[in-house]
Amino acid sequence: MSIDRSMLESTSVKRLKSQLGAIVDEYLLHDGWGHMELDMKILARQQKEVVVKAGREYRYIIDFKNAAPIGKGSENK
Repeated sequence: MSIDRSMLESTSVKRLKSQLGAIVDEYLLHDGWGHMELDMKILARQQKEVVVKAGREYRYIIDFKNAAPIGKGSENK
């Protein structure tokens, strides 16, 4: 089964990656400690909700299709 990687080029995924990078940069520059959580769940209509918790909550809804389940496919062999 091939994985459709086109969703990685969507605007919402690019915003998510940018926000994650900004949070990591902020934590690295901070003189204390930081904690970040990332939660994902599948929604109806072939969408995923991604919630980043890092002092504040950032929510993203990402459209996806034909994603291979974790543990399936040729990449995990």
